[in-house]
Amino acid sequence: MKTFVQQVVETLIVGENKDRVSVVQYSQDQQTHFSLNTYTDKQAVLNAVRQLDHRGGRPRNTGAALEQVRRNAFAESSGSRYQEGVPQVLILLTGGRSGDDVTRAAADLKKDKVVPFCVGTKSADILELQSIAHNPSYAFSVLTFDDIGSIRQQLESLVQRVPRQQPRERALNVLGSTQQRE
Repeated sequence: MKTFVQQVVETLIVGENKDRVSVVQYSQDQQTHFSLNTYTDKQAVLNAVRQLDHRGGRPRNTGAALEQVRRNAFAESSGSRYQEGVPQVLILLTGGRSGDDVTRAAADLKKDKVVPFCVGTKSADILELQSIAHNPSYAFSVLTFDDIGSIRQQLESLVQRVPRQQPRERALNVLGSTQQRE
């Protein structure tokens, strides 16, 4: 999972007035590792991602995590530039079905113009992922997180095509469940 996040960051042009990245892990609770306004260069983001430890735990409260990300990670005080017309992109990585309801949180994200993409392992519910994603084609299933590279280019291509008012500016938040590796 960490390698995937690093590979996605490598495709971005990270900067204060360019792409911004935040990482949040979740299981029963959520942990923000860094906000959209924490790092303003790619190398700093990559170094921070390398330092992350994969947390384990259940239940996997995806709905609560989505709500926390909506309220906090995509807040102006955390570095969101939604008011400036910069698209807000969420990539959700999950190892299984949510232990709570995702319906309202997913709808609220979309209402706030956040564009969710979802990647789940074989244990994840693809219908749940499709309900969270901006549209069903933004939900992906892989056998294990080791196989995530098989969809990386397709996902990156879709993220690059998210409509934006100012060229090459996106806020990217990576939300990963903390299930033990399969």
